[in-house]
Amino acid sequence: MTDPTDPTDPTDPTDPADPADLDVTVHDASAPLSAPDVAASLAVAADAADVDASAPLSEQFRLALRAASTEGAAGVRHVVARERGRVVGYAQVRDGAPGEPPSAELVVAPAARRHGVGTLLLGALPPDARVWSHASGPAGEAAAAFAEALGLRPVRALHVMGRSLVEGPGWPAAVVPERYAVRRFEPGRDEDAWIALNAAAFAHHPEQGSLTRVDLDQRTAEPWWDPDGLLLVVEASEPDRLVASHWTKVDPPDGEVGEVYVVAVSPEHQGEGLGRAVTVLGLDHLRSLGLARVVLYVDEDNTAAVRTYRSLGFEDVEVHRQFARP
Repeated sequence: MTDPTDPTDPTDPTDPADPADLDVTVHDASAPLSAPDVAASLAVAADAADVDASAPLSEQFRLALRAASTEGAAGVRHVVARERGRVVGYAQVRDGAPGEPPSAELVVAPAARRHGVGTLLLGALPPDARVWSHASGPAGEAAAAFAEALGLRPVRALHVMGRSLVEGPGWPAAVVPERYAVRRFEPGRDEDAWIALNAAAFAHHPEQGSLTRVDLDQRTAEPWWDPDGLLLVVEASEPDRLVASHWTKVDPPDGEVGEVYVVAVSPEHQGEGLGRAVTVLGLDHLRSLGLARVVLYVDEDNTAAVRTYRSLGFEDVEVHRQFARP
């Protein structure tokens, strides 16, 4: 969420645009975005990232935007704001997991801020949508002020944590019970089983719990995708039955930073130490690649996961926040 400051602030020296010059359009699978609108919206996000020193759109939202002109996904809507016909803002809202509110992200072109574009985009979202701000530092403070001015309050915090892979405290060897085996993800074999495991493990997670085969296919088409980096814990007697997984990520592929991308444990097998074990297996894999550092994202209220990561030497780097109407 990036449109820093309240557009109605009387101390704002920038003259607001004439409302007649602004309009928004909403697009979904039945009315997809055009390729030029996709390109223009991505350019707005890139400009904002340069100015704010943080990406306004998370990976899930960015991938959906990139594919919006060719494969509109169910439960995803795109909102485009224009000023005199030029794209100056973009928002996306996604249905949450069953029983969860929708999640949204929005971005306003730096040159068009304080013109009421952010307010217009926010008004086009469902009233119960929860809006993310991925900015930190001054940009994050400005986004929080913008949200407060429009009556939104923080409702969720996502911690970015990290640690060195070459220095600092070590971690103990992974302990996997004998009834299980560890293997790598096999394309063409494991997609549906992994989707089912992920859905069960994140049944109440607003974003991850709603991940579909389309979402998975988008990610496995990315340059950073490496099936060897998706580690599976399976029943030794039933190797197609997944009980836990750790999807690691290196983006860019030639970079020095790895990511604990997704750690999933079947609800039927929680309490067996598999979360910690599969996390350590992933850290071992990332270190074997010669990477210098690893990062991860974890919800603040997932206290068990936060405790596990801290015990493995992870420390807070920054915090992303989600805002909603009371």
